[in-house]
Amino acid sequence: MKTKLIKLLAVTTLALGVSSAWAQGVIHQGEVIDTMNGGGYTYVQVKEADKTYWAAGPQVVVAKGDKVEMSEQMWMNDFKSSSLNRTFDEIMFVGQIVKK
Repeated sequence: MKTKLIKLLAVTTLALGVSSAWAQGVIHQGEVIDTMNGGGYTYVQVKEADKTYWAAGPQVVVAKGDKVEMSEQMWMNDFKSSSLNRTFDEIMFVGQIVKK
């Protein structure tokens, strides 16, 4: 009985660790090369290493050249922003954009 309880606790601990790591998402850091606000969101085009992409999160003040950090939550393809009247081929949504 004690062995089964220990195994159950180990599996539960592992599951909670994996789910919390998944919820946190991958951390991205890069330089803002373009930015705009619309509909309560800030959109940033970020250069991270050899990749350039768009990200969107709750509105914050950032400018071109700023270094930012974001936690990846979800990617969308062909996202239409009605407030910007623009479609993004691919965009990452984040919980917050933090200026570093």
